[in-house]
Amino acid sequence: MSDLTILEIHDKYLMTTQEVIHDFGWENIYVGTLDNHDKGQLKAGINDSVLNWSWAMERYIGGADDGILDISLKIVGHTDPNILHAVIICKYDECRRQFSICMLENFIADEETVLTGNVLIIALIYSTTFCAITELEHVYIQDPTDEAKPRYRSYGFAQVWDDHDKMSAEVIDILESVRKKVNGIDFNE
Repeated sequence: MSDLTILEIHDKYLMTTQEVIHDFGWENIYVGTLDNHDKGQLKAGINDSVLNWSWAMERYIGGADDGILDISLKIVGHTDPNILHAVIICKYDECRRQFSICMLENFIADEETVLTGNVLIIALIYSTTFCAITELEHVYIQDPTDEAKPRYRSYGFAQVWDDHDKMSAEVIDILESVRKKVNGIDFNE
């Protein structure tokens, strides 16, 4: 692994993710980190949220140097720029040499926006670039909901045989799946 701290890696790959999604034509998505106000909103719970963010903010305590990697996605020019638009929480366990996507949600999913259908793709772009620098071959998804499992499978994820609370996929397979999805290639061809 490089001599960079986890915080430096996190910041570097947030910028890389921003550049990649900009190249996809998603220029009005801003990729950043959660500020204290955002964390307070999540801890209080998000109305109409599918996931339990209050629980998540207690479970995934800490910052990047603790292995907790938070990502905030905001739409530039959105009618309500002060609300959370989408959040991704990842965890890098340096002792186990494991990277996991723990939580992700589009909080404005009831609107058709550039985030619609793209939050997972953005999480996967960030994850694969992070794993490349840390020399990890797999990305894990922690506690996937039953409703989301088919979507994860479409990116190459499968149930971890010895840990049924996780799914995993090889970085190389994820990159190929993302490339195909972004380019509009039908997986059944």
